[in-house]
Amino acid sequence: MTGAAPDNSTAPLEVACYRATPHGAGAVAMIEIVGDVSSCLTALCGRDVEVGGLRLRKFESIDEGLVARLAPERAQLMPHGGTRIVERLAEWLSAHGAHWIDDPLAARAELDPMEIFPEAEDRVEALALATMARAASPLAVQLLLAQRERWAAHGSAPVTADDHARSARLMRLVDPARVAIVGLPNSGKSTLSNALLGREASIVSPEAGTTRDAVSARIDLAGLVVEWFDLPGMRATGDEVEASAIELARGLVADADFVVALAAPGIPWSDIGRVPDLRVLAQIDRVPADARAAACAGADLAVSAVTGEGIAELRAAIRDRLVPKDDRLSQRPWIFDPRLAPA
Repeated sequence: MTGAAPDNSTAPLEVACYRATPHGAGAVAMIEIVGDVSSCLTALCGRDVEVGGLRLRKFESIDEGLVARLAPERAQLMPHGGTRIVERLAEWLSAHGAHWIDDPLAARAELDPMEIFPEAEDRVEALALATMARAASPLAVQLLLAQRERWAAHGSAPVTADDHARSARLMRLVDPARVAIVGLPNSGKSTLSNALLGREASIVSPEAGTTRDAVSARIDLAGLVVEWFDLPGMRATGDEVEASAIELARGLVADADFVVALAAPGIPWSDIGRVPDLRVLAQIDRVPADARAAACAGADLAVSAVTGEGIAELRAAIRDRLVPKDDRLSQRPWIFDPRLAPA
């Protein structure tokens, strides 16, 4: 971030700061400030804010907003959320010697977690709060809140290879796994994807080849949030656009953390280039009761996006295979931040 030359008539501001709200326009933005907050607020607003205070202040000639003083070395600026206002504040802070960090995740990794979360009892709890702030899945919250006690009970016992493997799986609660659903055209991928999402994100049509690009969305699967990819139907085609999309889809399948292979009555599983993690028979509502056993041969689950049959079981099955129940219930500490068990 560049701006005007620093004002050398005053000492450089000894603070680090970053935008804590997502980039883009909004009603209100939030800028975190850590370090010599008093000097920074005095320079920017003309006067300090007491610890615990929430005050309306002018930010130079840039804007007017709230200042929350959370601790002696931590404060939050809350200007209006226009992108240019935040840019001008960043420029002003940088020009006066503050260390502006563009990436909020990098900021949390770079700054002492005890400075960002002074309310934490210890370093483990501070790191847990920082991780919770970016965790995608609801299931992560209680696990992270339990880590202070678990690390305290762990004491000086060595961290094992099993701890690292389990922790890597648990990190899917923080950083969503990539789940791809694949199958032949008209197997019901898009209809099932929309049912899981709870809204229409994929195009549904009886015409084969309607979905020509991967459609992605974040889906909550019984507490585990994943990046869900509804891929084009895998088939031989003379359509250059569709063929290109299918080739890209094969790359997504190869890189996915989890693959759901979909079939339907009269539509077999397709060759996807890898062993699927879960085989699902869709459109089970179309199968007569006395023919279901035969129709479900080779399937792990049978579902209907129309009636809802098997949908809850599908959510739980993907969740439990990506983050097994034993991992979630383990009383061993979770290495949710590399600073907890450095190599």
